[in-house]
Amino acid sequence: MKFYRNLQPFKVISFDLDDTLYDNHDVIHTAVSRFVQFTQDLTQCPTFETEWLDWKERVAQENPLLSEDVTEWRKEALRQFLNAQGKSAVEIDRTLTLSMNEFLHWRHQIDIPQDTLNVLNHLKAGYKLCAITNGNVDPLRIGLSHFDLILRAGEHGRAKPHEDLFQQTSLYFKVSPQEILHVGDNLTTDVQGAIQAGCQAVWINLSGCQLADFTTATLLPTLEINHLTELLLL
Repeated sequence: MKFYRNLQPFKVISFDLDDTLYDNHDVIHTAVSRFVQFTQDLTQCPTFETEWLDWKERVAQENPLLSEDVTEWRKEALRQFLNAQGKSAVEIDRTLTLSMNEFLHWRHQIDIPQDTLNVLNHLKAGYKLCAITNGNVDPLRIGLSHFDLILRAGEHGRAKPHEDLFQQTSLYFKVSPQEILHVGDNLTTDVQGAIQAGCQAVWINLSGCQLADFTTATLLPTLEINHLTELLLL
């Protein structure tokens, strides 16, 4: 555990989800792969696999705000692709429903480490807990029922590092931003976002690298940990 700023008293602990409370790498890889194969088979469009990322990039450039909601971004990219293929409105709606269901099914095939459950169970006894994520995971669907508030980017406000979701957390729990301790793995979306919003930030560093190795990082966290269980030492 390394301290970069003075830790102040806090009443709320907010958590990023992906790659903070569990390893998300293989999960998202499988979900995307299954989604692409399923959609290509369903639509009989042999070019979908090769064109998919180009359509996502096009939608992100046309509508950056929409792309902050990763579910709606995916749906709009698929909608535009299908429209370009000359699919009917009925076909498009059916494909969107089935393909997104396929993606979200695999997106939620997450094994939560027992250490994560133990830490959350322990902290819930003394603090209000909140999930603040730029992703589209539903914590309840993966067995995380510990949170008093769940905020997802796009659906509930601007994506981190924008201060929107941190401000909403402050208002919801009726605490000052400084009384929120945000825990996340990303030095930009989590640490920079939290510090700029006036919160405190715990960087969970699972990279094996030093803070100085991240040249794009602009703000120091309040403290750095290498394992979630270190939170219990606070």
